[in-house]
Amino acid sequence: MKISKEVKTGVLVVAALAMLIYGLNFLKGINIFSHTKKLYAVYDHVEGLLPSSPVLINGFHIGQVEELKLEPNSSGKVLISMIITNNDIQIPKNSVARITSDFFGNKAIQIELSKDTVTGKLLDASIVKDKDTLAAANETTLKDQVSAQVLPLKNKAEELMSTIDSTMGIIRGVFNKKTQNNLTQSIESINISLKHFETLSANMDELVATQKQRIGDIFVKIDEISTDLAKNSKQLGNAINNIANITDSLSKSKLKDAVNNADSTLYYTAQVFKKINSGKGSLGMLANDTTLYNRLSGTSLQLNLLLQDMKAHPNRYVHFSLFGSNN
Repeated sequence: MKISKEVKTGVLVVAALAMLIYGLNFLKGINIFSHTKKLYAVYDHVEGLLPSSPVLINGFHIGQVEELKLEPNSSGKVLISMIITNNDIQIPKNSVARITSDFFGNKAIQIELSKDTVTGKLLDASIVKDKDTLAAANETTLKDQVSAQVLPLKNKAEELMSTIDSTMGIIRGVFNKKTQNNLTQSIESINISLKHFETLSANMDELVATQKQRIGDIFVKIDEISTDLAKNSKQLGNAINNIANITDSLSKSKLKDAVNNADSTLYYTAQVFKKINSGKGSLGMLANDTTLYNRLSGTSLQLNLLLQDMKAHPNRYVHFSLFGSNN
């Protein structure tokens, strides 16, 4: 059977088209002869993301974006379908499909695997299947990053301003006119004290300058005294030993007994004088009886008159004669 040129040409064209399609898909990372998996994710916005944008895991290409379309429920959310061509990758159901961009602004979907994959083995129930939906997350923009960094600073600045405002209010309340006057007076007093201190310092300097020779002589004498004390340290030691011996002798003597006896004697003497003052005994009656005192005083007065009369008229009391008595 002879094949016509038209059939050969058609077969070549079909083969060329198939190879072209295969090559284009291969360049896109799609192997049309391998089993693929389709996954979905729903985003609030997909700015810059296009069909055929790569799907990556830790920078490794595992598929591409197949289609982007708005959801029909008028929510404004965008449904993205992804073709996963690498069947060796096991993606947990709680993984996140995050939209990212490179240095040149090209968009891609980075699948962030859950931490369960760190332990290794996953159950079949925890692995995404064909046509499952992954949790979606948008890329953190520069504005969001700046806001995240600036927001704590903004809050701290507001707290600081509030604290400063409160502090200034307290300062204004404390430093009223009366307090300001007191503070001014205190500063003036401090200035006066400093001036007095300067004057005192100047006087001290002048005193030291004028009495420098005398102060030097005093130190010389102190040095001589210390030298003499050092030379006579032996004699001083003997004197101290003698004083110690005297104190020991006094402590061993009966001086304490003598003091106790004297104390007893003074006590009994005080008791005697107390009894005399209270009129007890003969001496007490003699010391306190006013009648006896008056009698003695009258007797003394009469005796004094008698003596005066004897001096004035001795003949009344004494009779003598050179030639003998008339009797």
